[in-house]
Amino acid sequence: MYSVLIRFTNICLSFRNGDDMAKRIERDFATANGIFNRPEPLNNFARQKMKEMTALLKDHTGYNCAPSCTNCCYGSILMSYTEFTAITLFLQEHWTTEQMEQLMSNRVGLLKEDGMLLCPFLNTDAELEHCRIYPTRPLICRVFGTTAAPCDEDISPSPFSEELFNLAHTLLYYSGSQFIALNLNAAWALFEAPFALWCLADNNEADRRFLCKLLEQQGDSFRAVLYDRQEHSFFTLQRGEKNCLNTF
Repeated sequence: MYSVLIRFTNICLSFRNGDDMAKRIERDFATANGIFNRPEPLNNFARQKMKEMTALLKDHTGYNCAPSCTNCCYGSILMSYTEFTAITLFLQEHWTTEQMEQLMSNRVGLLKEDGMLLCPFLNTDAELEHCRIYPTRPLICRVFGTTAAPCDEDISPSPFSEELFNLAHTLLYYSGSQFIALNLNAAWALFEAPFALWCLADNNEADRRFLCKLLEQQGDSFRAVLYDRQEHSFFTLQRGEKNCLNTF
């Protein structure tokens, strides 16, 4: 399990200029250069696991939703550290430097009115291809609209077995018998989170301190899953209180 020890700091939320003039996390994501500088063995691990997951699901994900629908593109979309790493690699390989700068400056960290993070890769101007990272989208995006993650709309979800979902989940969230997480401090590790929170966790010590305080104050909105390193248990934060989860 990857580790970094940190302390807490103060956070705040404010209105800042962006594409949507939306409320956003008060942090300069444009300086998050650390997320594009990982050890190559970790990058190769992410590439291989995403390749295996894509092959596993190739003949099993079907959707009955309308091509123009973007309902599942809103809210705090959770992903593993493996998927986050794969997305950053995709950006470096397929996006221009200017596109990445605009993404980090204007899109990452935007919030809905209810405090949920907006997906920074949603292209609302497109009629059909709304996802700007579709080939490397997270697992939850691949199964939403199936029986594994039914949509609230009046559509018939495509069948998707729990066993298959668990296989795909294990590929992305585990390395052998060890789960994959980033240590935030002596007490917490980050296991599952939206893209913006992974940016903070994986950038530098100051951003990890910022993230811990952000989760303490706004954990309900982000739905991140953390691991208590001392009690050896997974949990989420609700109104500042720990909500322990049975297992992962």
